[in-house]
Amino acid sequence: MLGHTRWIIPEGYIPPDDPSKSRPLVSHEAFCVLNAGDEEADLSIMIYYGDREPVGPYSAKVGARRTVHFRFNDLNDPEPIPPGTDYASVITSTVPIVVQHTRLDSRSGSIALMTTVAYPG
Repeated sequence: MLGHTRWIIPEGYIPPDDPSKSRPLVSHEAFCVLNAGDEEADLSIMIYYGDREPVGPYSAKVGARRTVHFRFNDLNDPEPIPPGTDYASVITSTVPIVVQHTRLDSRSGSIALMTTVAYPG
């Protein structure tokens, strides 16, 4: 079985950006999930802030033997994550998964991309 059922991303920050840019070039944070198992993964995402109570859970699904890239920018229920705010996330799954964290920062003329595997907890 590949993966773990809980992943921690202690560093999160959605760069403020120009919403008129095309979707691929809008600054964003993402978590990419690989579910290599034979059962659908039900995800629960909690968001933690430095100056207020956590928010969540947000919900998502990843089919068996599938991968999905989710943008933190697109999490809206129970509330959107505000751009320009530091946050951390804990992703819990009903089955073992692998999680990767990515940030695209397109605020300047040079686009910056950062990625790392999340911490299995």
